Amino acid sequence: MSSRGEQGNGATTIVGARLRQLREESGLSLTALAARVPYSRAALGHYETGTRAAPSEVIAWYERIHSQSVPALPRTRRRDPRAADAALATAIAAAHRAGHPLIEIGRPHQGDTGTGYFCPFRIDGLVEGEAAGTDPATALHSALRAVSIELARTVGKH
Repeated sequence: MSSRGEQGNGATTIVGARLRQLREESGLSLTALAARVPYSRAALGHYETGTRAAPSEVIAWYERIHSQSVPALPRTRRRDPRAADAALATAIAAAHRAGHPLIEIGRPHQGDTGTGYFCPFRIDGLVEGEAAGTDPATALHSALRAVSIELARTVGKH
């Protein structure tokens, strides 16, 4: 994203919306969040709107702030930010049963040589692989693009 006002791609927009949701659930304004993390209000705004891709460190800060601010229910442990994963898994299973391909994207990891990052992905019944990047966010972005290309190629065949 090089110019002001340029809209983010689908992946940055989706990540940005999730970051905003985490901040809002935490009851914080952008200004209040910026006071707690090492990023400016303006930078956080760009990440939330998707005009800039959020580095993995920013995502980690949002998750940390969110998990610390959501009050625990009586007689329960503090809410795990991954608790929504169960609902997501149910929705994915329903889509898979309906004939839609299951798309899995793993956590980016550093390669054996320590010079780059790789993000595994799989589209059920079509392809399995790893996408590369210079950092975790770039590797994830590359995996999302690879999935998009494969899905477009498949849709073009039908």
